[in-house]
Amino acid sequence: MLPARSPFARLDGFLRDTLGSGATRLHEEEAQPARTVPVAELGWSDAVARGFGFPEVYAHQAQTYRLMRGGEHVIITTPTASGKTGAFFPGVFDRLERDPRSTALFVYPLVALGQDQRDKLLTFKERGGFPWEVAAFQGSAQSGEVFRPGVRMVTATPDKLHWSLTQPGMREFLKGLSFLVLDEAHTYRGGFGSEVAGMLRRLLALARALGASPQVILSTATIGNPAEFARELTGVDATEVSESGAARHGKRYVLADHRGQPRRFWNAVMDASERHDLKVLAFFRGRSRAARLYSTYRAQPGYARRAHLYMAGTSDREGRLSEFRRARSGVMFATNALEAGVDIGDLEVVIIDGYPGSRMAFRQMAGRAGRIAPGLVLYLPALNEQGVPLPADAFYSNAGNFLELLTGPIEKAVVEAQNPYLSPRHQARANEEFRLAGLALPHEAGAAPRYWNLRGEGSLKYAVVEAADWERLGPKALDAPLESPSQHYALTEKHEGAVFTLDGQGYKVLRWDEHPAGTAIVVEKYDAANLFTRGLHATLVTPVGMGEWIRKGPLAYRCGEVSIRRRYAGYQMLRQVFERVCVGCDREPGPTERSCARCGGRIQDRMQDHKLSEHLYEQPTELPPFRTSALEIGVDPRATERPTAVAHTLKHLLHKVTPERIACDENDLASAFREGRDTYFFLYDDWLGGLGVARRAFEQMDDLLDRALSLVTKTCCQNAHGCYECIAVGRCFAPTLPSGERRPTDKHATRLFLERLPGIRLPEAVPAPATLPDAAPLPDDLALPPSWPLQARELLDLHGLSLPEVSARLGIPSRELQRAVSTTEPLRLQHAKFGTGVFMQGFHQGERREVLVYFPGVGQKRLLLKFAGLTVVEGAAAAPLA
Repeated sequence: MLPARSPFARLDGFLRDTLGSGATRLHEEEAQPARTVPVAELGWSDAVARGFGFPEVYAHQAQTYRLMRGGEHVIITTPTASGKTGAFFPGVFDRLERDPRSTALFVYPLVALGQDQRDKLLTFKERGGFPWEVAAFQGSAQSGEVFRPGVRMVTATPDKLHWSLTQPGMREFLKGLSFLVLDEAHTYRGGFGSEVAGMLRRLLALARALGASPQVILSTATIGNPAEFARELTGVDATEVSESGAARHGKRYVLADHRGQPRRFWNAVMDASERHDLKVLAFFRGRSRAARLYSTYRAQPGYARRAHLYMAGTSDREGRLSEFRRARSGVMFATNALEAGVDIGDLEVVIIDGYPGSRMAFRQMAGRAGRIAPGLVLYLPALNEQGVPLPADAFYSNAGNFLELLTGPIEKAVVEAQNPYLSPRHQARANEEFRLAGLALPHEAGAAPRYWNLRGEGSLKYAVVEAADWERLGPKALDAPLESPSQHYALTEKHEGAVFTLDGQGYKVLRWDEHPAGTAIVVEKYDAANLFTRGLHATLVTPVGMGEWIRKGPLAYRCGEVSIRRRYAGYQMLRQVFERVCVGCDREPGPTERSCARCGGRIQDRMQDHKLSEHLYEQPTELPPFRTSALEIGVDPRATERPTAVAHTLKHLLHKVTPERIACDENDLASAFREGRDTYFFLYDDWLGGLGVARRAFEQMDDLLDRALSLVTKTCCQNAHGCYECIAVGRCFAPTLPSGERRPTDKHATRLFLERLPGIRLPEAVPAPATLPDAAPLPDDLALPPSWPLQARELLDLHGLSLPEVSARLGIPSRELQRAVSTTEPLRLQHAKFGTGVFMQGFHQGERREVLVYFPGVGQKRLLLKFAGLTVVEGAAAAPLA
């Protein structure tokens, strides 16, 4: 009998074709069968059972239905693709079928997600034969058209609801409101979440005052504080449903280090997706990289039909998604706009290009793979301009740290409903809504609020349109643009003179035409030939009303109000180089060639942005300033030999520790150095009017500095640059000096500086790290010793670090590391009892690291590294031991 074919067979073939034999498996999730309950046990009507469409439900879906039938508020936190929608749909339809006056409101954070879920509602309704209408309140829809007789289910965005609670049709709908459903509720965090919390409280209070008694149902990614989050967001106590009954088909997580050959890697991904009939979803942190990779392949006839794009601002996103769903194979390049809830279905491979900034986001992205079959997740560490992995990406390329990323504690979703900066205007708006409904005012009278946006930014519309369409259609062309960028991206990517590529076609921006309906960015077709432009912009912080300085030895800080100005000074013209060439004859090789078939030379990938020119505007574009609260910190340059590095490191540290100690989302806080002063910096609330985060950081500065000192005394690394575990941050708001040089960091100098501050509690002494014995601090201008290949081999073989980790620690691209290490002899190790031996093999990582060493005359010994007392014998190139 032939052996059973592995369920991972196709995925293994894809992996071999893209990464060869060098793939490192970081983790594997075992398959688990589903836990189900027969529909017949739930007492559903025939219509609800037909609408659901399956004879059995998952255990968590049954639990959710029973809680909803019992009148409880519910928060569902089961993993991505576990059937959360199927958990609350039956309960809603059941209630509306039993009570003909009942209505249900489904709130989604994104228009595309609302459209996707409305289609599912319509499918359920039509299968079950329910007579009422389902309407969508988003985009340009008017409340009178949506909230009309016969409509009992409405999908909406919070932005549309915000200013519509005064409308008569809305009030009639709220009188019968039985369910308020908040899907993808984890997106309502930080400042945006606090604004949405104010709006939801207004909506629920109005519905109750009109006679309704709505249940609140929240569906969310796994978060660290579900019950607390539900209470802060909606004001109700919800029962958590977290144990998923859905089947798990098994999933493998692999480190996709392309070793400096990005062009070969992405060509292989495109080819292997078709060869093995697989759909691949590739997530990128930034728009530009996703868009340029997509445009590169869309412009090539052999790849064009297999390349797909999904990100905010692109035209016809629903059509793009439908095309990808219908395809048998292909690669979709996407940003986190696709992270939240949009269903793709038969997707088996996900590539995550760089750590996305949070464990929650990573798990959401990874959860896309393996919904109906075994899945594969490739984690591709992001690189800087020198080809060296970024700190967070190097940190999580270690199998032990990666396991923490998948299974460790997840971030809390922070919401502050009673934020003193935000809640007063929601209370004033609630008074207006109650007054127009003829109800007693719920709050003390306050000034009627002017219009404001829940997302904290302006609602200006920008639309990229072709010149011929603009001349022919005028403002109607704004309704079907090529792209709809946000204001910032319009100013950095679509300014006058900008060159870009969209769907394989190059364009050049001719001009901006302002119109009451929006700003038309008028473009013409242009032979871009891999050209693109990048805007030059800066954030300027000006103190407006700051308090008195508080001095703490060589550190001073104060709090107050600042004005934030965003200035766009010009742009750079760049050429994207994305090719494979032979360094010997400059020939373009075939996709599988490892050495040149013509001259035998080395094949090298080029994936770089080459600056061609820089253009400065005669008059910089400056957005209207906005005021917010800020904390300013100054470092006395006389107190340290490295003042610029200490100030930059301290800024990183405060960015890391503030969300730990203060109830805020990390995206609520931004930073900038004071113009002309490299030792003074601002931490400010990145929200119009402020959120109070900087004020609370000011009040808790002693505690924050204590925590900062504990980070710089960690022994996770010994180099001055630090790592993601201690001083490095996922996003630095000021990575370069005005001169263009990289702004330095210095872990050791910052530790000395903080230890000298009066009143700081020194942490208990920590033993020296086992991973880097007697390692000397490395300077910022990293002059590597001649023996660095030996040092790299020690980190890789003896201590079990990954190639990206070693690349980040030594500042050497992984391809150079691999080339050098492959020419060195095996490590020679000295042991106090067994003498000198040769390294054979390593097992496990961290505290559990074991090594197998061959000692002449003794044989092989498997030793626990932590207690073995092994030292590396210099001169690895010497003849191997007999």
